[in-house]
Amino acid sequence: MHARRLGGFDQAELPAAHRIRWWLAAVAAGLVAAGFAVVPYLPFFQTWTFVRDPKVATVITWTVLQTSVVLVSAVLTLYFVGKARLEAAAYRANQIDIRVFVDERPEGSHDREIDSAVELTATFKRFLNDSRLYTPTPVPGAGSSYDFLQIVEHAGDAADGWWKAVTKVIRLAQPPAAFTVTGTVRPGNTAGRHQLILELVRVPRFAASPLVIEDANWPRVLHRAANAVAALVIPRSAYVRTNIHWAAWRGAKIPYELFDAYQRANHFITYRRYDEALAEYYRAVSLDPANVYIRLEIAALQEQLDLHLDALATYDDVITVCSRGHPRLARWWIGADFARQPRHAGRGRDVALLIARYRHALVLGHGDSVAGSWWVRRTTAGVPGDARAQRRAELRAAIELRFRRYVDLDVRTRPYAIPREKRLELHRRVLKVPVEELLVNEATPEQLAEYNQRAAEMRSYFGALSQYEIERLIEDYRRFGRRWRRSWHQLTNRALDLSLVWSVLRRAMADVEPVTGAVPEPQPAYPGSRVRLADVCPDRRWPPDPQALDDTVEAAGPRRSWEECYNAASVYAVAMLEVGPRGERDLRDRARNPRLLGEARDEVARRAVRELYHAATISHSGRLPERRSWVMGEDPDLAALRGHELFRVFEMVTFSPDRAAPLRPQRAHVWEQVGYVRQLVAEIAGCRAHFWRVHAAGPAPDGRTLDRWRSADRDAWRKLASLAAGKQDWYTRYQAISAFREWSAECGYPGSIAGFPQYCEESLHAQLRGAAGPRAKTGLDPNIVVREYIRLCDRRLDHLVADIAELAVQSTIDDFAGCAELWAALGSWFDDDIADGSSADERRERFRKLARP
Repeated sequence: MHARRLGGFDQAELPAAHRIRWWLAAVAAGLVAAGFAVVPYLPFFQTWTFVRDPKVATVITWTVLQTSVVLVSAVLTLYFVGKARLEAAAYRANQIDIRVFVDERPEGSHDREIDSAVELTATFKRFLNDSRLYTPTPVPGAGSSYDFLQIVEHAGDAADGWWKAVTKVIRLAQPPAAFTVTGTVRPGNTAGRHQLILELVRVPRFAASPLVIEDANWPRVLHRAANAVAALVIPRSAYVRTNIHWAAWRGAKIPYELFDAYQRANHFITYRRYDEALAEYYRAVSLDPANVYIRLEIAALQEQLDLHLDALATYDDVITVCSRGHPRLARWWIGADFARQPRHAGRGRDVALLIARYRHALVLGHGDSVAGSWWVRRTTAGVPGDARAQRRAELRAAIELRFRRYVDLDVRTRPYAIPREKRLELHRRVLKVPVEELLVNEATPEQLAEYNQRAAEMRSYFGALSQYEIERLIEDYRRFGRRWRRSWHQLTNRALDLSLVWSVLRRAMADVEPVTGAVPEPQPAYPGSRVRLADVCPDRRWPPDPQALDDTVEAAGPRRSWEECYNAASVYAVAMLEVGPRGERDLRDRARNPRLLGEARDEVARRAVRELYHAATISHSGRLPERRSWVMGEDPDLAALRGHELFRVFEMVTFSPDRAAPLRPQRAHVWEQVGYVRQLVAEIAGCRAHFWRVHAAGPAPDGRTLDRWRSADRDAWRKLASLAAGKQDWYTRYQAISAFREWSAECGYPGSIAGFPQYCEESLHAQLRGAAGPRAKTGLDPNIVVREYIRLCDRRLDHLVADIAELAVQSTIDDFAGCAELWAALGSWFDDDIADGSSADERRERFRKLARP
């Protein structure tokens, strides 16, 4: 709902653009001028009495009147045209004139010598030009984006003589710049900070409130200032009508912190700094809780981070918010109390509702990943009280409560119907809450067998729910085709049909009998569904026949969009997975684990890669980098396909990497995550070692300063202990990153936190040698190497938690050089790129010797 329809909000600071009324005024004045100039000489006018028999006084009066009216009307026409063009430029809001900043810093100051006012102005222009608006996408990753601001220079204003007049005349034919920005550079209110005062004027005389931006470094000041200017311009512009992210802010004042958080989040995603991006998205949502499109991007990022429980809950929240105003959907999803909502309550959210329902169904279809996040812990690093364990407990309780909407549905996990009492029992057994989390490394064979059985049951249950939601979505989508017309370019009917084929295939894979390998006949999950289900396994055996699979995909019709081609590729890629958790082996007793082999596997891979080639061909090349991360490492559907030679050829042909593309193991994305945590620990240790080296070479501090340093050191050890214990918790990692920023700024540490590393086969083997030492085996399959390296990294974090617990006395040591050496030893322990031939265990022993009093 547009903000102007609601009361109690702050109006946009800049006035609305009234381009139409000025164009009407210009047309009217032009008609008056043309009428007085032309009409008196027309034949019908010459027949009038005062024209045929004029008096001298009348002739003089008419001549003066005619000339005056024509001149005045012509001048007014030009004035009104100028005003109309200016108002049109203000409405488009795509041109801004930026004047060189005024520098009020003291003469000869060090800051003024490093960053001059001219350089700061140029950097500000670049940041403002980089401001972008984004569109939602049904596939995780950055959506399409476009620039909406451009800088206009008044090049001829400083000229002299006749050239200045010529440039003024030439500029009359150019679209005017309706906005002018002036700035003043000043030192901050406290030492070490910088301040920029900006004034935005809408020509000729409307000015917004001055912006005072202050921060610890100039890049951050200029980023915030550029986003603040963009936030002032958007509410009155044409973009607020077309960009659905900001349509609700039409005519309202957008907090510049909101737009700044959103822009920074997308900037961090570009550099794979996912934890910081997620934090910025949540900062944006705290300022705009009803913005469902930002929540969609949060859920997509959670999928990229393997936080499937979090993504499931976030998509559920989006559907809950958007379904109000859709009585039939709200009655089922939320309850009968929310069915009687005004229809305009969901206006502008239809695209978000469609994408959220679609992604929610797909996350349910990844029931193996959800089951792996439900009650299983990879290591003992996280005790039951760590941050990630608490978050998972909260999510389990919330999901179990929300999923009670499915208890009344005849969702069949087997070919026969289940009575309601049995369905309720199944729901409570599968979604058992509270649940004791299973520690894989300490579990008994009986516990593992129970887990494998429960995980298989959860995969089957979630697969049925996924098929139900997709069938229902197809029925709703086709029934309300006109309502969804804005989303046709997001998700087509053919893409939904292919997603149903994918869901039926996923459900068949989850329902495979572990001993016989039999697959039940496909059954509709939604009672009102009129869609004919594809039978991907006509012989009732897994894996599916490649020809039957190809016939099913081709029956959906020709593919003409990225989503259609990608869904077809996903159907083929899922058939290459094994039937166990996360597409790997089923560990239940006597499980046969049937899978595609030999020529059949190559044929399915060939067809999947064919669809990916087609998707890349029909997409603009500028969109491919936005999807590369999801396709190459994060989509669980393609886990087995990435290990095929044809997929490597596709990557080399499509993306032209600087070196040969590797064959990716199935857990390559997990390797990226553990490598990211390892690098984070090493960078924090390097920063703290640099801090103590700097102060060891300086003068002795007073008692208060020493206490502050000791407190910061104790806080650093606590942060590392929390990071090692809850490494799967993104917020714990973000807190460590924020602390690292403060420490590095305080001591001038030159290092920085990089984003998630890209998978590299050379780095994989080198880091395994750095962790295991000379005993590391070479020439192994990358899948085995990844599993071994993940195990070593998890065990190292377990050891770090235990070692820090013994390190309480270290905070009282007055030997700064000893503290620096201890932190350096910790950094060396977590540096697997080291080439001294030592193992992580040997480097740990050096760390423990230094840590002992």
